[in-house]
Amino acid sequence: MTLRRTLSVVSTVALATGLAACSASGTGENTLVISASATPHVEILEHVRQSGALGDVVLDIKPVTGEVDPNELLEAGDVDANFFQHHPYLADWQQQKGVDNLESVASVHLEPLGLYSNKIAAVADLKDGDTIALPKDTTNFARALYLLESAGLLELDKPLSEADIATVTAANIVSNPKNLRFVELERAQLARTVDDPAITASVVNSNYALEAGLNPADDSIVRESVDNNPFENILVVRSEDASDPAVTALADALESPEVAAWIAENYDGAVVPVHEVGA
Repeated sequence: MTLRRTLSVVSTVALATGLAACSASGTGENTLVISASATPHVEILEHVRQSGALGDVVLDIKPVTGEVDPNELLEAGDVDANFFQHHPYLADWQQQKGVDNLESVASVHLEPLGLYSNKIAAVADLKDGDTIALPKDTTNFARALYLLESAGLLELDKPLSEADIATVTAANIVSNPKNLRFVELERAQLARTVDDPAITASVVNSNYALEAGLNPADDSIVRESVDNNPFENILVVRSEDASDPAVTALADALESPEVAAWIAENYDGAVVPVHEVGA
């Protein structure tokens, strides 16, 4: 990798060994420092690390804490890669920040959104004026609106397949027959709101639902379809490092049939691989 390669001897050694990767933490030339969400991203990376699929490449996994933006860490060169987001989120982030040097090198899995509640058992139980908590960030807020539309609770002015997801807001709602109210919260907070007396139901990403002990397959009232779903979770690096051998090794492993099978076996549909499952 080109990150923090300040000594020419490092490049010489890396070329001689066939590994161009250089760790952002300075722990080794073939070490990738990667920022990742705890569930399921760190778990998937741990499986890849233990599988032996990476050869000499070492993963230094840094769980996302919520205190620092993983894309800012990557753009600044403090980590070599991140694994926590989907394509629309990355595109929106780069547009907001005025940068274009981050890119996806692997698509790995889907985390279908779900609508959860401890107060109602079905969408038909929602009453006029009830409050639903939605993700605060632009793309996941829009994604949540489309989930509610799929449940017959809203109508938006254009289908998801035609929408610029980064521009969809509550202003795009053309019909809201139950006069539902919306409160926007950080994604990590949403699972806790199912017990909030002021909130009837909450739209929660599957990774946060799993961390909160919810089973997306059994506990969600409505669940996002995985068919033609554009919200694949991705491995992201700086563009200059996209063809680095260590990055390529990790991307290939994450997109392998073996990892797809492991995801399918371990998450019971709460996390869905986007690639064909191996035998």
